[in-house]
Amino acid sequence: MSSDTSQELTSIVEAPRGVFARIRAGYPSLPPGERKVADLLLNNSQLALSIPINELAERIGVSDATIVRCSQSLGFEGFRGLKLALAAESSPSNWLVKEAVDADDGAMAIAKKVFSSGMQAISDTLGVLEEATLERAIDAIRAARRIEFYGVGSSVPIALDAYYRLLRLGLPATIATDPHMQAISAANLPPGAVAFAVSHSGRSFETHAALRRAKEAGATTVLLTSYRNTPLSDFADIELVTSTPESTLRPDAVSCRLAHLAVVDALSVAVAVRTSDTSTAALLKDDEIIAEREVAN
Repeated sequence: MSSDTSQELTSIVEAPRGVFARIRAGYPSLPPGERKVADLLLNNSQLALSIPINELAERIGVSDATIVRCSQSLGFEGFRGLKLALAAESSPSNWLVKEAVDADDGAMAIAKKVFSSGMQAISDTLGVLEEATLERAIDAIRAARRIEFYGVGSSVPIALDAYYRLLRLGLPATIATDPHMQAISAANLPPGAVAFAVSHSGRSFETHAALRRAKEAGATTVLLTSYRNTPLSDFADIELVTSTPESTLRPDAVSCRLAHLAVVDALSVAVAVRTSDTSTAALLKDDEIIAEREVAN
């Protein structure tokens, strides 16, 4: 085996799992020519594995260099490394929800399509999450003097859930969902604060303004999003990217929320485990308070 092949095999073993998930996560930021390559990889990966790069380029209608650039944009050294990753990962066709919900679908048919889309989003997210990035987010939250959450629209419930979970651990968590309050609060964050923004698209104007102001105030900024290289990415010190299946089931309303909630769960559990000396007591106190609010039989 040549040293080049050995190096590429090693890079694939060490790379995060989920090449198809990585393609979907990076798709929105790819230039038009590279998107053509990504479309073929998602829809006909076997063809990419079976023919040389020059023939593949001719089939797609792009240059060889475009295929190489697309491979590099997705985190591989070149097309050969991408092919090795494709070969190592089974086709996602059994998971991917390609059918729209039809007007004559029964309740269980709709449920199966929605559940399938959600399960794929969570599975793919596990494949694209980077451990080092997750560790940085956990450490930042543990060390923060204040943790403030931002989100608008469908991202508000995710931000609220994250706020509630950290608050129950006894951490100094706050949340701002009004656009004006987000901007004002972000601009006045104290030293040692963490600003945590949730945005599916990474393009929400109000969240962008809040994260920018938090960054300018000196806060450590964390972004939970579904796509890389978005306008919000410019102001994120730590970017947690989930995966959303390409489906006609309105991923922003279903799959995206499930993937984001899974990441919030992972963060809160990890923080609880690593602060068990204080979080255990806080949780016991919370349980007592909640028990007092329950209606007796």
